Amino acid sequence: MKRPHGLAALCIPIALFAAAGAFAEDPSVLRPRFQSGKEVIGSGTAFMLAASVEEGAVAVTAAHTIQLGKLVRAPEVVFETGRSRRRAAVSSRLLAPPGKPFASSTEGSLREDFMIFALDLKPSGVRVLQPDRQPIQSVRNSRVRILGVPGGTPADEDDIFGTVRAADDGRIEVRLDVPADLRGWGGAPVLRFPGDTVIGILEAAWPDDEQEGTMRLGVAPIGGVLDALQKPLAAGRGDPFAKFASLAPPQEQDATPVAVGDDVDVGLPEDRELREGEALLGEAGALSTTLKLEIEEPKDGSIVGTAEGAFLAGRAIALLGEFKRFDVMIVIDTSDSTRAASGADINGNGIVGAGGLSGIFKQTDPGDSILAAEIAAAKRVVESLDPRNTRVGVVTFAGEPGQLDRYSGQVFFSRKPAAVTEEPLTTNYERVVRSLDRVFKRGPDGSTNMTEGVRLSIKELKGFRGGMSKPDPGSEKVVLFFTDGTPTAPFPMEYGRENVSSVLRAASQARRADVQIHTFAIGPEALDGPIACVQLAAYTGGYFTPVSSPGDLPAVVETVNFANLEELAIKNVTNGEAASETIINADGSFGALVPVQPGLNRLEVVATATDGTTTKQEVTVSYAPGAPSVTLPRELVAMRNRLLERRLIAIKRGRIEAERQAADDARKQLEIKIKEERAKAEQDADKQRRNLRIEQVPDDEQEDDER
Repeated sequence: MKRPHGLAALCIPIALFAAAGAFAEDPSVLRPRFQSGKEVIGSGTAFMLAASVEEGAVAVTAAHTIQLGKLVRAPEVVFETGRSRRRAAVSSRLLAPPGKPFASSTEGSLREDFMIFALDLKPSGVRVLQPDRQPIQSVRNSRVRILGVPGGTPADEDDIFGTVRAADDGRIEVRLDVPADLRGWGGAPVLRFPGDTVIGILEAAWPDDEQEGTMRLGVAPIGGVLDALQKPLAAGRGDPFAKFASLAPPQEQDATPVAVGDDVDVGLPEDRELREGEALLGEAGALSTTLKLEIEEPKDGSIVGTAEGAFLAGRAIALLGEFKRFDVMIVIDTSDSTRAASGADINGNGIVGAGGLSGIFKQTDPGDSILAAEIAAAKRVVESLDPRNTRVGVVTFAGEPGQLDRYSGQVFFSRKPAAVTEEPLTTNYERVVRSLDRVFKRGPDGSTNMTEGVRLSIKELKGFRGGMSKPDPGSEKVVLFFTDGTPTAPFPMEYGRENVSSVLRAASQARRADVQIHTFAIGPEALDGPIACVQLAAYTGGYFTPVSSPGDLPAVVETVNFANLEELAIKNVTNGEAASETIINADGSFGALVPVQPGLNRLEVVATATDGTTTKQEVTVSYAPGAPSVTLPRELVAMRNRLLERRLIAIKRGRIEAERQAADDARKQLEIKIKEERAKAEQDADKQRRNLRIEQVPDDEQEDDER
């Protein structure tokens, strides 16, 4: 697959985003979403800016992230938090005429690339930002903080930092501290730091020619928005979206956004000063994400006869280029340190193993070792993939460190193979599972030669000499890299810097080969020195995942998603019921059981990519109880069985919960009955005492009787 130019080539994610809940206060950034005809659209980033209007704030975003031709057909725009999808505000009007998208016309400029939305109600659950009113020249060389929605972790907000290199009334340029994945960040607020007042709106990015490996950002000064707020439409109430239909370019309805620098001539005039490789951010920016969604089963017009509902299966994937297949290489650290206990009952025998640290202490249950956790995680990955479009292979690495000759100063490297192809790329997942079992049975041994693990995985994925796999030039190539340590080979262990540098050179080779590596650093040793794992992911556009408790790895790996999907919603539009059980795999394949009612049923799937792009598909089926089942492909039978198993478990749990609730209700009713009968008995006793003229016994006499 050809590596895209411009921003798409610079989308190297920050190694570790803030965890959910890292921001104690409400988030400041939102995703705008709206429905234009039958299309649900969500892209870019918006924020609430304090303004002198009845609602106290307006919503602001970049004009290039929203196609005006589609907005004018929308009844409203909903502003939601990025990950939790909480509704914070809604708008049906623009407070000012829409700005001119930068790089989409000869008249557009950074300063004018904005949209200002009038809010129907006061925003809730979101922080309203204050505009910076100091002279624009005052921000030169100052620090800035940019807020956006992270693409790889379940958090509503994350931030990145940089320094202003140039600023005037028309444009601000910022140099980022570190490379970052800015997909979907178009329209994000750029804040003065410290201070947190808004100085501008994030618009574009390009490589920094002065400092290799860094990025520069194009920012629209907030002054353009403040000027527009001085002349609000309809006395501050704003005008409906439809009123601006005449301003939308005729071709915009069907226009496909392109990336500046992606070998596409967009006809920019020379005076625009758009640098080579520069690209817009957001929907109309560099990535031109294509979200593909296909429902494979049931076929439109099918008849469903089973009571558990319609089995629905398909695939959804957000593409940055044309590809339909995945090759996934699972790379496992089998060094001696992986014999240590994981701290969890991996093998499910009811015993949590202890000891086994680097072979010094005997492991009480080897089935609970770190290696066992790696194998269990790998099996879960295999289980979650679709053999119809994804091949899987297994590579292990360990090796021996080189030896330093104290007299000559030379380093002699070990000739023992440091990495082994346990299973070449295959769609026969049973073979993959058997190879994983062999790895576990063989057990840990040796040092941690990450370099050879990376290099061998590249050979297998690309079909280079020395590999055993048949190459597939059209596949997307992914590595899942598990390790519990830091690189201790191929150089002697005391050569720590050289060992890390060796891994980084392998990472560069992977990047040139279009191989994406997702790393999992397992346990305290790996997290104490994570640079190799962090950079392996960062260099190749993958994600770094810290796993502080090794026993959590099998669960953590289930969050792997290399289809760039944010959400998949499946429901029966006819009866309004959502799917009772859903499986979404790492490669974008999915399955669900959808409740149906007699007669026709419209089944809908809505897919949302990590950058906010949304699409949907529908099929219509008829439910006729007792109708014969449709014959499914073998792979789909397996998925349907998994769904049915989950359904049975859910029913069982529901029945147990219902029985528990019934017992609780019966106990509560019994308590009420006892209380009522106790009160009645006390009343009867009091009545009987009066009838028999029995006097109440004094308290002191009661005490004497007790003695």
